[in-house]
Amino acid sequence: MHSVIYIIGKPYPHAESVEALRKLGYSLGIFLDRNASLRHPEHYQNVIPLDFSGTVPLSEQLKAHTDITIDGLYCLYENYILAKAEIARFFDLPALSIDAARKSTDKNLMRAAFTAADPRITPRYSVVTSEAEALSFASTATYPLMLKPTNLVKSLLVTRCDNEAELVANFRYAAQSIAGLYEKYHIYGREPQLILEEFITGQLCSVAAIVDQAGKPHFCDGIVGLTTANDIGIQDSYLYERLLPATYEKSLEQQIFSVAEAGIAALGLQSSPAHVELIHNDNKVKIVEIGARTGGYRTDMYLDSYGINLLEQELRVAIGQLPDLTGTWNGYSSVTELFPETEGVFGGITGDYDRANFTYFNIKAKPGQPVGPAKQGYKAAAIIRAVSADKSELDSARQTIAQLKVRVD
Repeated sequence: MHSVIYIIGKPYPHAESVEALRKLGYSLGIFLDRNASLRHPEHYQNVIPLDFSGTVPLSEQLKAHTDITIDGLYCLYENYILAKAEIARFFDLPALSIDAARKSTDKNLMRAAFTAADPRITPRYSVVTSEAEALSFASTATYPLMLKPTNLVKSLLVTRCDNEAELVANFRYAAQSIAGLYEKYHIYGREPQLILEEFITGQLCSVAAIVDQAGKPHFCDGIVGLTTANDIGIQDSYLYERLLPATYEKSLEQQIFSVAEAGIAALGLQSSPAHVELIHNDNKVKIVEIGARTGGYRTDMYLDSYGINLLEQELRVAIGQLPDLTGTWNGYSSVTELFPETEGVFGGITGDYDRANFTYFNIKAKPGQPVGPAKQGYKAAAIIRAVSADKSELDSARQTIAQLKVRVD
């Protein structure tokens, strides 16, 4: 008999993501956010609409559904991770605790947990609710500083502040924009909040883990090298490129995984994926953040490079099994996101390229649609994935991508 997995909130909009679950041999149900639409209801044996806004506790809404068959939960979006923990507690299913769910989806609580566990693995920070509080923290630190919303994803409203004038301007923009973005992306049960933290100079990277029911992380092979917009000379906060695997000295590689493990323990994750983003400099490693989900492109990248199906392993721990991250080396992979440097109307992608030469080339923005930098609340205009067993071929594809620009009319 197939195990029954319930998706929390909503699936990715394309049918392929749901079909991937079914191909793994699972039957599907969904606790559907009443504010979301479901394009393919025929894929589910049961659709249960829920109000995730907090107006009515989930435990009260679920009392009418105690007779359903359910073996595990699957959550794709960060704003439903807390709901996943609450539903798991109601049905006594394997999942992260409510406390861990709060910490892993709130940068303030996350930083506090890291600081309590080991102050060396996290930058110094402060919650700032006014310009005065922001300037007060800045007086105890050294520019540049990073201003971040506590509950948004994809670098939305994340800004670098190189001086007092930029800090004031960025704070004012974030303060007037944040409530609208929380509403737009359905950030339930959280007050819009900003933190200001020390800027750590160094190179970003990330590792992927599946955490079992006992809280032990099982790490995938390989470290993803991350290139930011600032690294390529653009004053924005997004991740421009992800490259798997990046090359590291053995001692630094061991330290990266060690710090990642310490961070996972500090959050108390269990029965959950963990996407750990870190920064290293002079063999010192700090955690940028940890997401309790697989994350946007990791599933494709680890499947392309190592033959590891992170979706399958996430579902294994969702039903109380141990993950198996044994893989086979296949080659190199990269994912690049393109943003314009200014706000405007999308006019296309400029540069010399052939979309057929890439594994995936998705122009997300539509002609005439507003586009802009990530720091001003916009998402990527285009996403490009390149894969090759030959490193020189991949580097050639990356060079082609490097000369592409988002045209703003």
